[in-house]
Amino acid sequence: MLNWLLKFFYIAGASVCHQLPERSFFAGILKNPLCARCEGIYLGFFLSAIILFSMFRKKESDIAPLYVLLILTGFILSTVADGVLSYFAVITTNNVSRFVTGFLAGSAAVTIVYPVFNYNYYAVAQPGKIFSKPWHFAVFLAAILLLILAGLSGFKVFSYFYFSISALSEIFTFYFINLILVLLIPFFMKKADRLFSRFLAVPSVIALFLSGVELFISYRLHLLALNFAGRI
Repeated sequence: MLNWLLKFFYIAGASVCHQLPERSFFAGILKNPLCARCEGIYLGFFLSAIILFSMFRKKESDIAPLYVLLILTGFILSTVADGVLSYFAVITTNNVSRFVTGFLAGSAAVTIVYPVFNYNYYAVAQPGKIFSKPWHFAVFLAAILLLILAGLSGFKVFSYFYFSISALSEIFTFYFINLILVLLIPFFMKKADRLFSRFLAVPSVIALFLSGVELFISYRLHLLALNFAGRI
């Protein structure tokens, strides 16, 4: 069972990531299914989604204030800059910077799309902005910082925990984005009165199916690219 689960983790990771050992964190002797940057992105998306759903239970459906959006844009640009500048050897990066900037980018991405989910999913979505109060955003940033520090702490409990949820975080990211797209279909829009309702079932099945197809195609393309590179 454990071997099957580990194989699933690594196949899921291979769908989106190069999985180079020197660019990945380890949990003991186990290499994480995702490289440091990808792990940060998907963990940031997943864990920040949990925070957002916990903080905003009034179904706020308006995007965050401008200053928050500017900070979130900076988070996304940080991982882009980290990747591009290191690729062209302008700067030297390491797994810490890759993980941190990736986590910030993932957190920013889910924060941007979260109100869209609320607007499309709930029958009566509230018009209020998320992070309308600055202290809400401060708490969110503090929580993100603690999660990042936990991942970098070196404590085995956090290393194994992040290892165990990294592939799940990747799948959740694909699922949540596909779910938002499915909820754009008028038949599924604006029907729920609470988060876990029967109106989530069918859109979730469709979103999970789409995610599986996308990850499978990506995995096969990854294998083809590796085979092609090996023949050069």
